Amino acid sequence: MQESLIPATRGNSRFYFLVAFSLINTLVITLLLCAAGFLIGLPVGKWPFPMACVLAFTLHYAATRFFASGKSMRLFFRSSGLVIILLFASVFFSGCLYDVSFDGQWYHQETVSVLKQGYNPIYQQLSLPQDEDMGDVSVGWCTGVDRPIPNQPRDGAHSIRMKVITLNNFSKGMEVIEAAIYQMTGRIETAKAANGILIAASFFLCLSLLYKTDRIGTYKKWVLAALFAFNPIALTQLNSFCIDGDLACTLVCLLAINLLLLDEVNRYHLLLLGSVIILAVNIKFTNVVYTLLFCGTFLSVQFVCKKREAFKQVLRVGIISGAIGLCFCGFNPYITNWMGKRNLFYGLDEARYGVRLITPPLFLKMNRFETLFFSLSAHQGWNSATKSSIWEIPKIPFTLNKEDIVDAKDCQQELSAFGPFFSGVLLLAIPFYIVLLVRFRKNSTFQLVSVVSLMLLLSVLLMPDPWWGRYVPQLWLIPLVIAIMGELHPLRGGRSYSGLLYLAASLNIAWAATGWVSNLSTSARIDYQMRQLRAVHQPVNIEYCPRNTFKSNQVRFEEWGIPIREKTIVGPYVYNVVESNTRFETPAPLPDLPRPLLLRWAIKITGNDVPPNR
Repeated sequence: MQESLIPATRGNSRFYFLVAFSLINTLVITLLLCAAGFLIGLPVGKWPFPMACVLAFTLHYAATRFFASGKSMRLFFRSSGLVIILLFASVFFSGCLYDVSFDGQWYHQETVSVLKQGYNPIYQQLSLPQDEDMGDVSVGWCTGVDRPIPNQPRDGAHSIRMKVITLNNFSKGMEVIEAAIYQMTGRIETAKAANGILIAASFFLCLSLLYKTDRIGTYKKWVLAALFAFNPIALTQLNSFCIDGDLACTLVCLLAINLLLLDEVNRYHLLLLGSVIILAVNIKFTNVVYTLLFCGTFLSVQFVCKKREAFKQVLRVGIISGAIGLCFCGFNPYITNWMGKRNLFYGLDEARYGVRLITPPLFLKMNRFETLFFSLSAHQGWNSATKSSIWEIPKIPFTLNKEDIVDAKDCQQELSAFGPFFSGVLLLAIPFYIVLLVRFRKNSTFQLVSVVSLMLLLSVLLMPDPWWGRYVPQLWLIPLVIAIMGELHPLRGGRSYSGLLYLAASLNIAWAATGWVSNLSTSARIDYQMRQLRAVHQPVNIEYCPRNTFKSNQVRFEEWGIPIREKTIVGPYVYNVVESNTRFETPAPLPDLPRPLLLRWAIKITGNDVPPNR
């Protein structure tokens, strides 16, 4: 019985690996094709994403032949069929919902828009807009009528500079891929499909890793894979153009593929490692540091374990893929930043300044350890950061309030970013680790998992502002890794205790998923507002916030066929775009149209109607 179980689980491991392999390569090949186009002067076109799918499936077929020569066609059709379903589902569902996040509408979506319009970041530089206010605009209508934005920095000039720097000088690998999807579909919201593709890839790659062992039950393998992939940061940003969730997924993929390479080194494991590295270093500057730390740690493990040949192969792939990622796909920003500014990471100082502007006053005098502690022990939202004393910030673990529930929809995720119960998860995990350490400190598997935990913790503490949860999404993985230790090492009550950790972590995932209900409600309101505007049958005057300009909203009007004119608005019929910093003026009041069932349901549940006339 035992002999038949292991080959079966290994077969499942290969199946799930092939699914993740194809999904990741689809994104990476899209990025490679677009990068090649940029270098020869071509903008993002309609062809890169479909061609990437074809090339990814070609690699998928070759990998299937390698892993299962006797039954390769059956395995190929099963795994590739699942990949096709996941790709189509990601595109479809992304197109049904709108990005209503602040950063997503402010610069991520605009980056996708300008790339689709022909912007070539290697040969072009977007100029500082002259029509945007450079002074103190912290108070005004641009904070929105739906939900005024708290803690607005007083430095309007910094806000304008930051957006231009972001468009010109920051990594934009995900935005390039999203622009390619946008070109193909003609709808900007479908570009968010890249988020779902990455989450699915990280889920199946984790499954592939877990199916390498028979020491964890089948049910728990699926639960663990879901917990690793469905990071609350990734879930809250799934329907947005924000990229911290994508960063979280690439780190999970880096962790999983490096662990697979410790078990078996073959050309397709190495190829996937290279693909993940190329993608990772082009998401955010900080991911370059995380990638170096992750790969360096596992290279050290290979060396210490005297796997010299594996060490050489992994090192070679790491160097080559790192060079391709930084110098080819990342020609902008890394090479262009060095050529123009003599600084590979130009813009980080501005970004750091921006974070300091909105850092809670109580946190300014704390070190990173202290801010991390108080952030994890707080309730959601900015209210926790406005206390008169730092000792008013911590809450009782496993408790929540109204602010915690409401903030599930916030893609920014500052304090207590991993959910209202995450502090409790950590409190359960730490003593569990200490007990395991005492019992199994000399066990080689335990030592490896401990190294992984320490690596994750170090990557968090390397960040100067770890209190802002979305900047350190890998923190979510630490208690999960500790839970796996309990599965792999026989300890009386250990597996039950791990199950308690799974349950507590799942509550945070369920919390993050409630944000989708809010997004569904908001999307229904946006659709209704757009139908109202289209029913006016006249050009609409729009005005952007003079600092945090959501010019990407223009695409929404274009896709709905609503002609617009940019001008200063004086009234009398002035409205705010739903969940946006943009307002518009109509020649007559917006008509009261029949409200679809979804909108009526959303109004009943949330109590929020369409924005009123200003």
